[in-house]
Amino acid sequence: MASCEMCGKVAELAEADVEGVSLKLCPGCLKYGTVRKRFDGGGSSGYKRDFSRPQEQEFKIVDNYASLIRGAREYKGWSQEEFAKFLNERESIVAKWENGVLKPFIDVARMLERKLGIVLVVKDENAEQVKVDQKGKSDELTLGDFIKVKKR
Repeated sequence: MASCEMCGKVAELAEADVEGVSLKLCPGCLKYGTVRKRFDGGGSSGYKRDFSRPQEQEFKIVDNYASLIRGAREYKGWSQEEFAKFLNERESIVAKWENGVLKPFIDVARMLERKLGIVLVVKDENAEQVKVDQKGKSDELTLGDFIKVKKR
């Protein structure tokens, strides 16, 4: 089972629109939106499908990513403009990566690893595991922590 995107409760979810935003909500939070799709078992297989993302290990970008990207680009003999065209990215983004101003996302860093033959993504040893207590709530904040509901 997945956790509600509004309150964080672990339950069977349904997709609903809340003020123009599509969210996966538990039965208790469905009253705040209009239901679009219910996630039931969906067939005669006898098990329920979980549409949430699988738990991934935590990864991080290495600290010296800027010098690694610049060095690999220069080793291949590309200018920033040529490299940006090769990646189908803006030249200003490549410049920010190489200056250490902008850290690439994990998926972009993995793509850079493949194209440049360098290592940018490593396993984060200090990543905290999200602990779910017995009530099914996690330590993370949800949208429900920030909204105020008007009484009608």
